[in-house]
Amino acid sequence: MFFCSYPTRFYSLDAPSVPLTGPQAAALERFRTGMNEGLYALEPAPCICGSEDGVLLARRDRYGLEVDTYLCRHCGVLRTSPRLSPESLSRFYDSDYREIYGGEETASDAFFAEQIAHGRSILDSVLHNIAGDLAGAVVFDVGCGAGGVLIPFRESGCLVYGCDHGGRYLEYGRSQGLRLEHGGAAELKQHGKAKVVILSHVLEHFPDPRAELALLSSLLEDDGYLYIELPGVFNIHNVYRDFLLYLQNAHLYHFTLSTLSSLLADAGFQLVFGYENVVALFKKGSGRPVQVGKREYAKVLCYLYSVELSRLAIFRKLPQLVARIIGWTYKRAW
Repeated sequence: MFFCSYPTRFYSLDAPSVPLTGPQAAALERFRTGMNEGLYALEPAPCICGSEDGVLLARRDRYGLEVDTYLCRHCGVLRTSPRLSPESLSRFYDSDYREIYGGEETASDAFFAEQIAHGRSILDSVLHNIAGDLAGAVVFDVGCGAGGVLIPFRESGCLVYGCDHGGRYLEYGRSQGLRLEHGGAAELKQHGKAKVVILSHVLEHFPDPRAELALLSSLLEDDGYLYIELPGVFNIHNVYRDFLLYLQNAHLYHFTLSTLSSLLADAGFQLVFGYENVVALFKKGSGRPVQVGKREYAKVLCYLYSVELSRLAIFRKLPQLVARIIGWTYKRAW
């Protein structure tokens, strides 16, 4: 099999691979109980390219949950299948997600302050890469949490709105004077067209990314921008050091910059800038198609194997070397 150094870790481990606080452990147990009692439904999922042909890489996530992760042989995107149905996902985000991943049922002052700081970074990146300023522009944050990312945009003169499925976190942002809607991006239609839509660690949660991108395109002005952040596959060695620690049940698809750019090109967006973190800015409008396929599948497979080998001290630098070789080979900035 693929992970020949530690083949059983990704299939048989049923205990969490990350340390959990008391509230996190309790939330995880509550979620497991809900699964056993039928409160959550699972459904199979093909790749976003439509193929069901994939290599099974792992059967567990970082929390020991039964999560099957496949690598598509046709386009190089990783996916979770089976996964929670759309209705179950809404319930999960409203009831369990924040406590499992952050250990807090409601947003704290510290969480909101971190969001504000992150919002300043996003604002700087956007302003550095678009023509003109954003004064008076409408900005949407989809999956906004408590909405703190919007504060710097509001301070810059933007009209800001957000949405999220986690109702209790929204309450904090509303107390700070933000207009935040409970639900998905469709709830933002009432606020007109946006100049910028922010997806900060959200796209990987969508069960149907193509449909969501079509919706987001309809929410954007003709010359609007889509800012995307997500945990890039080719950045696992920098952040997680371990493929298993990277996996979590709420992440339904996993992208490289190339597979993300291909998806966005199909949805009518052109890349303005992007890095393998992944941090990227796309502009609405037809751009050059981005070709991915079995070549991307091979690159991802090679990279993930190098990450697993790097758990042995002698191979610790292997993922960086693989990343550099791939970067040189395909003339892509890493």
